[in-house]
Amino acid sequence: MKPDISELSVEELKRLQEEAEALIATKKDQAIEDAYNQLLEVAENVGYTVEQLLEYGAQKRKKTTRKSVEPRYRNKHNAEETWTGRGKQPRWLVAELEKGAKLEDFLI
Repeated sequence: MKPDISELSVEELKRLQEEAEALIATKKDQAIEDAYNQLLEVAENVGYTVEQLLEYGAQKRKKTTRKSVEPRYRNKHNAEETWTGRGKQPRWLVAELEKGAKLEDFLI
């Protein structure tokens, strides 16, 4: 049953609010500590330290990143603007194609 707090004074409500905020902070701290202890347990079960486990994950992510693709097309009027030929055509290329240029004209 939910307590009826409608009859409490302002001071009592403020005290109740402070107690609730302190309890929330304590529960958050406990949740973090529980998560940390679970992490320690998982690392121990696989024979790693937490740091080694995190490093392993970082190395694994580095290996799965896609390598960048060299551009295949370059804007004749601005060499800084290039396109790999993948994905949506850049605005500068669309504008040139609309003027009658051919895609092959921009090959690098």
